[in-house]
Amino acid sequence: MPVKRAALLPLVLALLTGFLTPLKAEPHALDQRDPRANEQKADALVEKLQQLRARVDASSRKVSLEEAIELGLRNNPDLVAAFRTIQDYEWQLIAAQRQWYPTLELSNGSPFVGLNANTYIQRFYNSQQEQVISTLGSAPNAPSQVKQFTTTAVLQPGATASWSFIDPTRQPNINAASEALRQQKLLFDVSARNLILQIQTAYYTLQSTRQLITDFQQIYDINRRQMEVIRARYGIQLATVLDLAQTESQLFNQLNQLVSFTQSYITEAAQLARQLGLPDDSLVLPAEKAKLYNSWMVPLPETIARATRLREEILASLAAAESAQWSGIAQMNQYLPVFQVVGTGSLRLESGVINGVPGRDTTFAQSGLKTWNGAVGIGFNWTLFDGGIDAAQAQSEYAQAEQKRSVAESNRLQTVQQIRSSYGDYEASQVAVDSARMAYQAALTAQEAARARFDIGVGDITTIVQTIEQWGTSSQQLSQATLAYNKAVAELYRFSATWPGDSGALVREQEQRLR
Repeated sequence: MPVKRAALLPLVLALLTGFLTPLKAEPHALDQRDPRANEQKADALVEKLQQLRARVDASSRKVSLEEAIELGLRNNPDLVAAFRTIQDYEWQLIAAQRQWYPTLELSNGSPFVGLNANTYIQRFYNSQQEQVISTLGSAPNAPSQVKQFTTTAVLQPGATASWSFIDPTRQPNINAASEALRQQKLLFDVSARNLILQIQTAYYTLQSTRQLITDFQQIYDINRRQMEVIRARYGIQLATVLDLAQTESQLFNQLNQLVSFTQSYITEAAQLARQLGLPDDSLVLPAEKAKLYNSWMVPLPETIARATRLREEILASLAAAESAQWSGIAQMNQYLPVFQVVGTGSLRLESGVINGVPGRDTTFAQSGLKTWNGAVGIGFNWTLFDGGIDAAQAQSEYAQAEQKRSVAESNRLQTVQQIRSSYGDYEASQVAVDSARMAYQAALTAQEAARARFDIGVGDITTIVQTIEQWGTSSQQLSQATLAYNKAVAELYRFSATWPGDSGALVREQEQRLR
């Protein structure tokens, strides 16, 4: 059975009376503490933040964006490491090219210099004995054996010179090393471009954070003065507890934002210093205020065409594919003969007792012996069958070549995606910057008008709080829009393989300096 509305009215009134009566009776917490304690704490915290930022500013080096890029290219250890890799592959190419040179090898007998001792013993039996005795002219009572010994000082040098004038593996190996070197040079440019983008991004981000600190410090100061006004009005009962609490809450929210921005400011300054390769006791700060850098005037189709033609990641993968292809050819050519011009020579010098008879005077057995020989001609080596090992290794190299070509295609697709994304960000950020500027100016005017109306008694504190919050929000939006614009332009330079400003000449200069 439905309950009548008239029967519910007394119950609702009773409930409301029960809830509202304790609120009227209980004194507010703001009335039971030092009225200015929180503001004084906030002021002390803000002063600490200002001192912290002052120390950072005092110990930091102020640089322009161009100077930051130059410092990074000169000092960053990652770029130096990338160049040392180039030198590694340069020497590998030189080693492959030197396979064209003839070789000279010194060899020796056993031993090269030392003593040579041997004993010769021959025993005679029956008819063999009579034949030997007759030959030697010995008496019938000659011994049944002959002993001789040799003890000499020996020197046995030798040499072999050869030149492989036909080697089917040599030129493919040189080509493979050349392509591998080209890959590393391209990857060095990739490292340089990545470093420039990182420096630009860090620089823009630091500018943005510093601009937010400036804006929110100004907002805090305005709100702090407004707090004094509200406090005075509250003392003469022209403002409510709600007015006071709203203003105080907003004050501490702004303080928390200042703390967060200051933390980011210090972290970003340290990050930029690391990218520039500066000493441990150095920080870097932008010498310029946040602004819009550069612009991109190349249409999207031309940007994509340039990027897919010049991006080092694509070219490096193709170079790696060529290197693997030539390595496979070299492996297959192992089955072909290698023709050489070969020259050998050796010398044996002996001095001492040669063919001496034990127990007899060796004076007349002392002698010297010199033996030498030499040869020159054409030879060849030909591995007819190795069980298919070289063929299998060649197929492995060919598979790697195909894999690198697939990577190059993947890099091409990624390049197109990066250009389209950055180009879209660039066009959108242009609109965002204009919109954020208008929103910022409108919010600034709105909070000034709201505070003016409140001062003459026709406004309320809620409107002031809302307009100041809108001012802070619009400040962040303008900062983010400016940052997004600059990052989009920097990415378009990076992803289209275009050097910003004089950075290309600086990279080449750094290469020459490291050699």
